[in-house]
Amino acid sequence: MHVRLILFILNLCIVALGILFATVEGIGMGNGIYFAYITALAIGFGDISPTTAVGKLISVLLALIGIILFGILVGISTRTIMIIMHPEEQGIEQK
Repeated sequence: MHVRLILFILNLCIVALGILFATVEGIGMGNGIYFAYITALAIGFGDISPTTAVGKLISVLLALIGIILFGILVGISTRTIMIIMHPEEQGIEQK
């Protein structure tokens, strides 16, 4: 339950920074949100680039949020695999 809240907040931050990016850079909201997710997910196609100092700062913040997001997802995946493969070590009995 706590993880869902954290993931929701991270996605909300990405969307909010995308809207802020769009406003600062003078592009459409859809393109701003697209840029935010492409940056946060470390894809970086390069079709949209920041031109202002504030836009560049927002890009860095998006990248940091992406690192946090990936870290949480990797942690959840690793824990799930460990529970599935070694339930006796986790204090969980397999049905």
